[in-house]
Amino acid sequence: MRSIMTFVCLLFLSIQLAAAQTVNFIGEEPDPSELGAPLYPGSSFVRVMATIDPFFKTVFYVSPEPVGDVKNYFGDQLPAARMVQYRDEYEWVWVYLLNPRTPFPDKPTRDDLPLLDTSPNVMVKKFQDDLHEPLIELFQSRPEAKKQLDALLEAKTLIRYTYRTVEEDIGFIKLAGIWKNVDRAYPEYRGMKIEFKSDSTYVLTLTDGNMEAWTKKLSGTRRFADVPPDSVTSYLAARNPESGRFSIIRNSIDMSTDTPVIGDALKSGLADVQKFMFTVQFINMPKLTFIRERE
Repeated sequence: MRSIMTFVCLLFLSIQLAAAQTVNFIGEEPDPSELGAPLYPGSSFVRVMATIDPFFKTVFYVSPEPVGDVKNYFGDQLPAARMVQYRDEYEWVWVYLLNPRTPFPDKPTRDDLPLLDTSPNVMVKKFQDDLHEPLIELFQSRPEAKKQLDALLEAKTLIRYTYRTVEEDIGFIKLAGIWKNVDRAYPEYRGMKIEFKSDSTYVLTLTDGNMEAWTKKLSGTRRFADVPPDSVTSYLAARNPESGRFSIIRNSIDMSTDTPVIGDALKSGLADVQKFMFTVQFINMPKLTFIRERE
């Protein structure tokens, strides 16, 4: 099975990394409230493994109970979850999908199994010793992990929770800093800056060039037709810089403020937090591309 082989390869790679440098291979056990599903009674924590999607993590537990008992437990505890069964020549897998709108198909194939790492779920399957030998070997070389080793040696059932992490843990790290607009198509935004801070607040600043462009633009509207240009500039200056709060949900940023510089109090946009550029769209206004300034 491709997903199983990938898992084994990742474990082998982790062993090589552990030999070369200090690596927290096991990871910190999450609070059960983060899992989105009840923790199986008596199960033992094994490790945390990040998934391909940075907003999800997978945590492994094992249980000495037969897989059928564990399956029945989750069937009773998660009546609203959608259960998907997968079978190939090697194993049965029961997956309880906690997100009813997941794209995971009702009749999965081997190629569909990686999708489980991008949807909150609980997977229950028979523990297979041979697939987890690298993990056991690593634990045997780490005396402080003897509890996990004992649990693995006695395990009959592997329980895998894939759960959503707090987006801010990633977004804050990736976005913290000052960003400058580089879209030359809109002179009224040229050179404007956004600073995202780690306390969920931001500061948006219009440069002098922005102020001049907005003064000219607003002076041509009906609302400011009879207002002297100096007064329009003062109107903007009273709202510059703008400060407010922001939140990140996956690749979407929402910014809200009680004193907007211009436009709506709520702004939103898209961010690819894996790169140094991102796009923000002020509601009913153009999409703008920003690049991080060197610190």
